[in-house]
Amino acid sequence: MIIKYARMPYGSENGGTEWMNDLPARYKDGERGFDRRIMQDLAAVGVPCYTLGDLSNGPRTIPQGIPIFIDWLANLETRIPGPETEHRSAIRSGLIRNLIDPAARGNQEAIDLLIAQVRRQPPIPERMQTWACDALHLIAGPKNFVQIAELLEELPEGTAMIPLVEYLGKVKSPEARDIALRYLDSPARGKAIKALVQMKATGVRHLIEPLVDDRAPAVRKQAQRALEKLSS
Repeated sequence: MIIKYARMPYGSENGGTEWMNDLPARYKDGERGFDRRIMQDLAAVGVPCYTLGDLSNGPRTIPQGIPIFIDWLANLETRIPGPETEHRSAIRSGLIRNLIDPAARGNQEAIDLLIAQVRRQPPIPERMQTWACDALHLIAGPKNFVQIAELLEELPEGTAMIPLVEYLGKVKSPEARDIALRYLDSPARGKAIKALVQMKATGVRHLIEPLVDDRAPAVRKQAQRALEKLSS
């Protein structure tokens, strides 16, 4: 089955391969995120695209692409050796973003790879760390709590850690509750409130009440909803 989306290559709708031999002038192999090998790997499983960036803004889910995204992310430095060029960085970004996919839920290899990307040295740009954490929030489950909690402990305050705070809501345990409470006085406080509601935490209403007057409208709204849902 061919994945269809707005920016798919012209002529690929019915499974033809001619489009791969008639590339737009802006695509040159090994430059700016275009790699013929990835294009061919994905086309072989019914995912026509010129670049991973096109897919990142395309289909909501690409089940048949998940094994390819995982394989390339696991072997990226081998397949594109040398220093981190703009080209390899663009491909890394596309691989990470395309794992923000419900089809990767529970995939331990994908989860391990994304955690490794967040920990990579030298660090990847914060926007990529945020996308990796967005993916972890979506695909990691309660059994991954120890991994996610350890990663959250390592991350400084910033946008990257915010999705992991929301992830805590999947874990109905005192340990997850205590971690979420630590973020009620941080930029992630809105997500911390959401996590506490999702896990049905008890004994936290009095800690959320002051946030009804928070400076951020979204946090005020989240806090009010939480007080309506939490029993104590």
